[in-house]
Amino acid sequence: MIVAVLAGLAAGALWALAFIAPELVRPFAASDLTLVRYAVFGASSLPLLAVLPGERWWPVVKVHWRAVVLLALAGNTFYYLLLSEAIQRSGPLLPAMVVGALPVVMTVLGGLRDGHFSPLRVAMPALFILSGLMTHIGTSPSPVPVTSASGSMLGLALAVAALASWAFYGLRNAELLDAHPCIDLLAWTALTGVATLITLVPLAAFSLGQGIGPWRSSFSEIAPLLFWGAVLGLLSSWLATWFWNIASRTLSGELLGYLIVSETVFAILYAFLLEWRLPTPAELLSMQLLITGVVLGMRATPRMRPQKQELARERIFSAQGRLDDDD
Repeated sequence: MIVAVLAGLAAGALWALAFIAPELVRPFAASDLTLVRYAVFGASSLPLLAVLPGERWWPVVKVHWRAVVLLALAGNTFYYLLLSEAIQRSGPLLPAMVVGALPVVMTVLGGLRDGHFSPLRVAMPALFILSGLMTHIGTSPSPVPVTSASGSMLGLALAVAALASWAFYGLRNAELLDAHPCIDLLAWTALTGVATLITLVPLAAFSLGQGIGPWRSSFSEIAPLLFWGAVLGLLSSWLATWFWNIASRTLSGELLGYLIVSETVFAILYAFLLEWRLPTPAELLSMQLLITGVVLGMRATPRMRPQKQELARERIFSAQGRLDDDD
């Protein structure tokens, strides 16, 4: 249990690197970083599949290849494209507010799908998390001006779609891993990387067709993009996905939702390091509210999925029965 929680927190810490990388690869666009990041994720997954015995991943491909491709789209390529387009349409503030609510949405949906949802149990942690999010956004610089009301509404719709896309990925990925404990987590992570690489083909073809992309630059210009693309591909995508799969196999959907807050907290901390400054009192308050919400939620939330809890009870009763027989 502790290992699964630590794995979920570690995944959030690695995902948060993606929030500072775009500032470090300018003037390249976020789409350029996306291409390099997920290309590294997929390319690094191929050698692992070649090394792993075929029986650890080939049966999974035959049965679940559609699910792997769908999850790669929902959790990686499609999600990021929706989010980046939302930011371009309406500025960064509105999408940040929408996608920042992901922990609360995951917690509610996870509780509903697990069959253990309680509005009273979720209300107080959600209030702290949303308050922390709003406090942090309120201390941020002014957003980029929106060109029109229609652009703002479209940006809102795209942000909501991005939120729904990742929430689907987080919950469906956890359900599959829980329902099929025989799936090797290393192989599942590598298959997700290869599937993500496949989903990049249309995006790369579009960039080539438009005559845009990082390949039109010299090596000295592209070096920061390649470096941070490799960092994100290996750490924020590969290692973080593996950590998240470890957490998803064991923890309840509600608890997974709370653990995503670690991404927001670490992103704030990385921003302080990038700007080489200490947080303001308001920023400290926002992080305290976020962490308090997570602690309250984790204390009140069932740790394991219902199937895992039932199995644990059966093992306890079975062990007790053997002790009684011995007596």
